[in-house]
Amino acid sequence: MRSIKRFVWVIPCLVILALLTVSAAIADEMPVPRAYDTLCSPAKGERSVPVYSAPKTSSDKLMTLGEGETLTVIGDTGKFYLVDAEGQRGYVAHEKVKLSAAPCAEEIREAVDANAALTDPVPFRKETHLEFTGSIHAPGKLDTVYLYLWDERTYEVESTFLLALDKATDTISPAKLKKALNLTKWKGGRKTLTIQGSADGERMVLFRSPVYIFGENSEPKNVTAQCGLPDNLRDTKLSTVARGSVTVDIPPAAQAVLLTMEWNVRPDSFTAELFDAAGRLLSSQEHTAVYYNDWISLTPDTCRAVITPVGKDVSLSTVRVYADDYPRHAVQTWRQSPEKLDLLLVSTHQDDELLFLGGTLADYAARGAKVNVLYTAEGERMRMREALDGLWTAGLRGYPILLGLPDEMSMSEAQAASRWEKYEPQKLLVRAFRQYKPEVIVTQDFNGEYGHGQHKATVSMTAAGIALAADPNYDPESVRQYGVWQVKKLYVHCYQENVVVMDWNRPLDETGVITPLFLTKEAYDKHRTQQAYFSIQKSDREYDNSRFGLYFTAVGPDEQKNDFLEHIDWQ
Repeated sequence: MRSIKRFVWVIPCLVILALLTVSAAIADEMPVPRAYDTLCSPAKGERSVPVYSAPKTSSDKLMTLGEGETLTVIGDTGKFYLVDAEGQRGYVAHEKVKLSAAPCAEEIREAVDANAALTDPVPFRKETHLEFTGSIHAPGKLDTVYLYLWDERTYEVESTFLLALDKATDTISPAKLKKALNLTKWKGGRKTLTIQGSADGERMVLFRSPVYIFGENSEPKNVTAQCGLPDNLRDTKLSTVARGSVTVDIPPAAQAVLLTMEWNVRPDSFTAELFDAAGRLLSSQEHTAVYYNDWISLTPDTCRAVITPVGKDVSLSTVRVYADDYPRHAVQTWRQSPEKLDLLLVSTHQDDELLFLGGTLADYAARGAKVNVLYTAEGERMRMREALDGLWTAGLRGYPILLGLPDEMSMSEAQAASRWEKYEPQKLLVRAFRQYKPEVIVTQDFNGEYGHGQHKATVSMTAAGIALAADPNYDPESVRQYGVWQVKKLYVHCYQENVVVMDWNRPLDETGVITPLFLTKEAYDKHRTQQAYFSIQKSDREYDNSRFGLYFTAVGPDEQKNDFLEHIDWQ
């Protein structure tokens, strides 16, 4: 996480989180299905499967299920699946078919039990199973229970589980579901858990909740495999790169709308040329604001894209091509930072904004504030990848502000300041304040949380920068370019005066379980290289990320003491 290693060992964990769909950025996101069909088709080696009128092979045969055909499963007897056989009730033997699941095209009765809830949305790995508070109650006697785990990155059902009940019942206990909710069998990423039941063939939805599983995520749904491009750009390794101009051939069948690029070494600029099937130039656009994770839109008739970078030692590490049904929330399409910010988080390293500033980013981004993060120190390339993944997950859509100071081991504030001195860091920071004009700034602890010298230097520069940004005699060049700016408030982590306590467990949507803390945990999961040293905690005696102090105000003292934007007209 930083130059000084602090040996705070934590238990690596598989975490389930309720998810918030960030409204503005993914307004056109395809909705998560509300219900699912369990389908059966002939198992491997079975060319045709008999469908019987009763759950025994000696009964009458209603029809034959052939290769490539499916039937909807509407129940389970334990040895035979009850299926919809063209409007009739039929049965197929378990061993003769394989199961799959798909979104249900027809309406299924909504019978969600409002009293059923996840016991702990953040279970440790040692617990291995997701569990419920209380039981799930149904309006009828259930004979079969179905569990579906929908993966929002691939838009597919990742896991399907059918449970045949020994005795029809209208109550499903948590113990009955435990086997199906084994966390070790699920991949990481955004999910939706749906539980359905069947009462004598009538299906109903009993429970539905968005969830998040900590761990490696699935690849977002894309059409890259259909395209022609260098093999070393198909993986996600930063070490496999292409240099110079890169050509991506895109077949019309891919119906591509977006091409993303991850630069290992960013160019000063790049040109994107798009061609049609006949080789005619459709467009040529120069991109001068270059992000580590960049992108271009594709026109419907684009069959070739040529990316030509400009700069020294430039290298491209990954390319992905997406059709229109790609998961918007999972694919980074960064925009420039808002020109005028409501809230700016000044963070030293990539992840300090999550560990020590808590749910600030997730909370205010979800509420629609114009928010951004400024990093004073810029770490190695992998840290920047993790930072962008985390910021995007937390809800940021404007590209972070990078001051570009070196991340070096600093045992004291004086040492950090000395090593940064030649870059004129105070002037760089004041210019950022004047350029982006934040109403409120939130930054780290004067004591550097656990004593980190660069943390201390960042906070000192931030505190001094409030007055300097408003001083017309300081740095006349940026005054001419941006004008002076008066920041209205500065909050400092763990500052002991004018204390405010933020509620990162406050629900952000109608589910009642999605909170800034959960989203921050999801975001910090992207910082894979730092998991052994730190973890996001609900509270911490040493550096509680919900406690701040109002260090400076130009709009009077806080009254509610629970909102950084109190007394700020921002909506």
